[in-house]
Amino acid sequence: MIVAATVCAFLFTTLSAWQITDLLTANRRRIRERLSDTFPTQVAGPGEAMAALTRTGSEKRRFRLPSLRLPGSVLSRRYLDRLQAYLLKAGIPLKAEEMAVLTLVSGLLGFGLGILLIHNKVLSLLTAIVGLLVPGLWVAQAKRKRIARLEAQLLDALVMMTNSLRAGHSFLQGIELVSREMDPPLATEFTKLLRENRMGMGIDESLMNLVSRVDSPDLELVVTGVMIQRQVGGNLAQVLENTASTIEKRIKTRARIRVATAQGRVSAWIVSLLPFGLGFMVFGMYPEFGRIMLEEPIGVAMLAIGAILLAIGVLVIRKVVNIDV
Repeated sequence: MIVAATVCAFLFTTLSAWQITDLLTANRRRIRERLSDTFPTQVAGPGEAMAALTRTGSEKRRFRLPSLRLPGSVLSRRYLDRLQAYLLKAGIPLKAEEMAVLTLVSGLLGFGLGILLIHNKVLSLLTAIVGLLVPGLWVAQAKRKRIARLEAQLLDALVMMTNSLRAGHSFLQGIELVSREMDPPLATEFTKLLRENRMGMGIDESLMNLVSRVDSPDLELVVTGVMIQRQVGGNLAQVLENTASTIEKRIKTRARIRVATAQGRVSAWIVSLLPFGLGFMVFGMYPEFGRIMLEEPIGVAMLAIGAILLAIGVLVIRKVVNIDV
């Protein structure tokens, strides 16, 4: 209980100090962000410049964590830039420093909950590790959902752009039409592309930035076709139509594979959840047996080995059922 109270007091004191720092520097931060929107490469670093350059009015931050300089001094700039790019791909309006703080707080909360509920320091370290992994899993899930929504819109967007080109409009006018008529996230990404182009960036570089922000194989296929057509010439409308046909066939193939691997995915869920269900049953019906597993060193070692083997089994099953098309 003393350790849990110490952890809670540390969290409260740290968050209070961060919040006070955030309030004291709010005015300076607003000025810096406005300058970053206008002159991103002169004011901000590489990761912050990318975030500022691609920020649009539809992406106003709905929440803000306390602003910190500590993670930037502890973590490397390269890691923070990679983390910032990953957050942009997931569409999460957080800075890399804020994500690092969120991960640290989640790990400390996991450790505190482990001390309060399990009363075992070794298993509390496991719950702390789980707490550290939760924010990353949340971002990864948000990224997968965002890419799935974008790829579901891509086929209709290609048809719209093809019809626009055949009506006599330019490629950029077709992109602008998609940004107006489609819903996010595809409309948001095309709006960013148009914004970069209007700020003086070349269309080829804007397309490459689009691919790096989204990380979608289907969109990469579209951008590759457009860039090849810009270099060698040809009918862009026909290129987009052929690309749309290829993407449609890939979508149908993925659907068939998903049906064929449904049994494997269900098996992965059963293998993952069965040990936890069995553990709750044992701890609920026979608490003295569960207490032995938590108090004896051999029991703790068996639980740790079982968790590692469970993770390996789930990863192997996922590797088998995830077929890249």
